[in-house]
Amino acid sequence: MADLGGLSPTPEEVLRVFPDLGSLTYFIDATMLRPEAEERDYLEFLREAADAGFRCAFVPLYYLPMARAELEGSVVSPGAPIGFPFGYASTDAKKAEAVFALQHGAKELDMVINVSALRSRRYRRVEEDISEVVRLARRYDAAKGEGHIVVKVILETCYLSREDMRRGALIAMEAGADFVKTSTGFGPAGARAEDVAFLRETVGPGFGVKASGGIRRLAQVLEMVEAGANRIGTSSASEILGEYLGILRWNRG
Repeated sequence: MADLGGLSPTPEEVLRVFPDLGSLTYFIDATMLRPEAEERDYLEFLREAADAGFRCAFVPLYYLPMARAELEGSVVSPGAPIGFPFGYASTDAKKAEAVFALQHGAKELDMVINVSALRSRRYRRVEEDISEVVRLARRYDAAKGEGHIVVKVILETCYLSREDMRRGALIAMEAGADFVKTSTGFGPAGARAEDVAFLRETVGPGFGVKASGGIRRLAQVLEMVEAGANRIGTSSASEILGEYLGILRWNRG
């Protein structure tokens, strides 16, 4: 795809990457983690996610029971943040959150890496932190037999040097996670295509890379996918879907 330069991609560019609706929604983790949002906002969000058929819907732990009920029977999996948004909670606290999330139906866990420990080069401590959550997910896999629990590790790339990013990504892989993820969306900056490309180069083709943080337009989705992301996290999923549906109507017309 040509350099976006702040402009919208052409319909042909969009349809080359996402030829049908399912190919787009399969990439998207819809997210609502706003502290000021009310219960009715979360309910509306979950119903919209279920109707759209996004890959996953992430809500705070408090709203997971609601998510489990509202998403039941849909193709959308409930997801939960762990150690969110700063990552420096104790490992025991992260494990407790993971247990709660799994007991209340979460199929994907996005845990924040201990950024401070990573920047301090406490690499063994970082790996232990991730490994404990991954082990819980794998034990749950084995005990329940309800499918693989996906664990993603949020690096919060805006705080990291290239070497920190590389180390964090490799540690996440070694600890048994399934994805690395750019951002929480609560830091001073979100996903950047150059960071996604760097992470893809670091982890290789067989590991997950999720771009998240500040992705609000379809053009940004395409940019991140072409940089190497195979999952997109966004709080603007419905708006992005609306853009895409407009292109589909144009194509059929």
